[in-house]
Formats: sequence, structure tokens, C-alpha cells
Amino acid sequence: MKTIKFLTIAAMAAGTMVLSGCKDDVEPGTEPSDVTGLFINEVSSNKSDDADWIEFYNSTDAEIDLSGYHVQDDKGTDEEYTFPGGSKIAAGGFLVITSSKDSAEGGDFSFGISSGGDKIVLLDEAYAIIDQVTVPALETGCTYARTEDGGSAWESVTGGTKGRSNTSEADKDEETDDPTDNPDDNPADDPSDKPAIDFSVIRLNEINGNDKFIELYNMSETDVDIEGVYFTREDEVGETETVYTAAAGTIIKAHGYLTVWSKKAAEDNPDLSPVFDSGLSADKALKIELYDPEGKSLDVFRNPLKTDGEEAGVYDSSEGSFARETDGTGDWYIMAATQGTTNNGAAKVSEDKVVWE
Repeated sequence: MKTIKFLTIAAMAAGTMVLSGCKDDVEPGTEPSDVTGLFINEVSSNKSDDADWIEFYNSTDAEIDLSGYHVQDDKGTDEEYTFPGGSKIAAGGFLVITSSKDSAEGGDFSFGISSGGDKIVLLDEAYAIIDQVTVPALETGCTYARTEDGGSAWESVTGGTKGRSNTSEADKDEETDDPTDNPDDNPADDPSDKPAIDFSVIRLNEINGNDKFIELYNMSETDVDIEGVYFTREDEVGETETVYTAAAGTIIKAHGYLTVWSKKAAEDNPDLSPVFDSGLSADKALKIELYDPEGKSLDVFRNPLKTDGEEAGVYDSSEGSFARETDGTGDWYIMAATQGTTNNGAAKVSEDKVVWE
């Protein structure tokens, strides 16, 4: 739920007056917002075939009402855009607004985003900062995007991924792409012509040594059959083995979760499925690595192992789970267990981020 902040000022006469935040009584960008899980996800400032645009991503499992929120470039309030009433972004969804500057088709915001570099800021209705990014100079045809939706790292992307996950295949340049060899061909007639599955959207999301499960998350907008996806486990003495391979028909729903249980958990509850062939501890050195069917690494988690022959410290998650702060992309913390549901908003057992070399 959005939070509106209030400022209280002393009146000349007895009593006080409470004013709701607006751009006349709050200097924009002086405090952080209470709104979480909403991100500037991708920015386009130099696409020759498109007007400038800004993409937002809602990492939460609930729709967010954007009414009254503001978007600014480095000119601040001079040409800011304010979302009209009823503007919403779906749970786990993307929303794009476009510039009306130099656009024959109109648009949303009036300012242009400089191809030589600019700053984009998203603020709530009380002008507190939700998110911001400094966009560098971009080559023609490129966008500036988070490497993972809602993640902390950014990169320049040729083509971009307007309105969808940044981990999906980038848009193609219509001027250089080859036309279809035979438009009468039906790809469904030839299995080799079917699009490859993008396994990069599957991530490790939660690891719990108490209830003994590993949770996978699908960051994409579509269901994914993960047949052949597997993960390995490296133990405290450095031995690595494949402990789980997804069977045929193992599907993770769009923005959904798959809990894979330890065989030790299954010993106490034989109804648990699927099961990985290993134990799992909350306070021992551990490395879990996720791979696609071709052996390409998709994701990794470590509770530090030995380094250079010396014992490294380990984290103790006996009061919760190792979990990503934002599903699929966020940093790892020890958080309250949320098996099968979103980590977003879960209480942190410790404010110390789980890090490894």
C-alpha cells in the first residue's frame, strides 16, 4: 500500500496545520520512499526507430497503484511526468511510458532523455525517492537495462527488451535482420524450428537447512518446462555431486515457485516431491549451483567454503532461510522462511548480506 507522508508546520496562531506532501512544501528527492519492490528497469534514449521510453518493473506479488507518482529527468520538476489516476502495474509485471518529444504518435512524458547521458528518478506522490538511475551515453540502437529484473547491476543492451524481462532475448534490428526464408513454412511442423527454451529465467530463490528444501523461481511471464535442468551440491570438504535433475513435465508457472525437498525431509514425509538426493544443513559450508540441460550455469549460492586451505567463516541460518531479498534477482540474506511464496517483504533475521568470493 502506498504511504503518504505529512509535514507539520507551526502556525503563527495557536494550533498546528498539517499539510500533505507536494512539490511546493517538500524538496523533491530529499528522502527515500516507503514504497518497495518497484524499479526503474530499463531506459531507452537513443533508439533510432523509437521514441525515448522508460520501463518499470513490479517485483512484488501484488498490483501497485501508481496514481500520483512522479518521473523526472535531470531537470527535476520543470518537465516532470505524473501518473494519472488509475495507473497501475501488475504483480510481477512491466510498464512502459514513452516520450512525446519529437514523436509524431504522442506519448506520456514531455521531456527527452539525452543520448549523451541523463538521470531518471521515480518518486512517490509525496516526492520521496522510490528508485533512480544515472543513464550513461548510449550508442544508437542501445538501451540501458538492469542485467536482472530489479537487480543491482546495469548494462548497455543492443536492441533492448521493451516491456518484458531483461533476461529474455533482446529486440532485433528490423533494418538488419534477414527476412524469413519461406513465410509459408509452419515451424510447428518441424520440432527443430521451435524456439529454444530460455532457462536463464530460472533461479535459486531460497535454501532452507531446517525444513530442508531448495526453492527455484521462474522470473518470466510464461510457464517453463525445466526438464533436464539440474543442480549440484558441494559440501564442506569440497566434494561435488549432481543431486537433482528435473524430470519430464516439471513445469514452473510464470512468476512461480518449485520446492525441491531433501531426501531427509522426505524420510519424515514421503508425500513430498520432487526430492533431491542429499541432506542440507543450516550452518555448514555449502555450494549449490544450478545448470541448464546443456551444462550452462544459471545461478549459484554459497555459504563460504574453505579458501586457500584455510577455514572460512560460515553463516548460520538456523533461525530462517537463505533467501533472495527480491525473488530471482536480489541479494541473499537470512530471512524468515517463505517456502512456495514470495520472499519480497519477508522479515530479515540479520541485516548482514550473505557474501562470498
